Amino acid sequence: MQPDWLTPASAMPWPVTTPFRMRPNLEKLDADAPAWLLRDELAEVYRRERGQVIATHRERAMVGSPNEDALAAISGLAPSPLAGEGWGEGEGGSSSNRGSPLKHTPHPSPLPQGERGSDVALAMQEDFVILKQEADALRTEYLSVCFPSRWDPREKLGLDFAAIHAPVADNQTLLAVGQSIMTMAFMKQPMLRHVWLIVPSASLDQHPEKNQAWWTGALRDMSPLLPNLFFRVERQTTLPLPQFQRAVFFIRVMMSPLVDVLRLPLSVRPEAVVGSGGVVATRAQALAASLRSMTPEVIAYRGMTNAMPRLLAELDHFE
Repeated sequence: MQPDWLTPASAMPWPVTTPFRMRPNLEKLDADAPAWLLRDELAEVYRRERGQVIATHRERAMVGSPNEDALAAISGLAPSPLAGEGWGEGEGGSSSNRGSPLKHTPHPSPLPQGERGSDVALAMQEDFVILKQEADALRTEYLSVCFPSRWDPREKLGLDFAAIHAPVADNQTLLAVGQSIMTMAFMKQPMLRHVWLIVPSASLDQHPEKNQAWWTGALRDMSPLLPNLFFRVERQTTLPLPQFQRAVFFIRVMMSPLVDVLRLPLSVRPEAVVGSGGVVATRAQALAASLRSMTPEVIAYRGMTNAMPRLLAELDHFE
């Protein structure tokens, strides 16, 4: 039985491009109605899963000391539990893929003073990171990250953009534009980007302490691999708070069975339809082309080195 926090495939963004490159891929959010957060029918399920992580692993999920002004700004964005809920339109639609807001209302009342990090975390489906402007750079001040994708929030406290992305494979482009990214996205203009992964577990929490053996276990099973994999997307948005010398980075994780996502039609976009073998017509072909364009370093960084032969072979014959 599939877990109850999975997002329907039709509501999943499809940010797969060819050739694959580690680059910012930032889009501007609507200046008049920026959709920093999304809320859907899984809100209470996310709240339950987030609460379990906080209860059992608070030390790795709530790291640092939150600034009260930043928390107040975040809580003002957090949807009310009574707000209207519904799914976005998926790829090509306006809500989940392009950053337009789902229906939401401000939090109905101020949150308690004092330690409020977990209260704010439980009010929304996003993880978030508060960054503080210091003399030399924006540095992480507080991380509320219950659903990391193979990284440990405890290792990122007090770091700037370059240090945070130092372990990322093929990070030269990211680091080269790091200062301009931080100035634009975290000090001036709300921005949006999507990051996608193929993972062998449906767990929202993919902390490295628990997921190192997942690919090994998946590959030990000689049945078809694709039905046991999941498409994981991080919808990342930025909230500049220059009045408080701070900014916020939101991370909304969405998961769906990979085969369900692959069965959807491929929209024709110039950056997504041409692979090394020419024009592609299906999502499986587009995904295979993107994977083949990854460097060995990126494949290893994503933990897929041993999985790639089977993964590509099955994608090539996917119907």
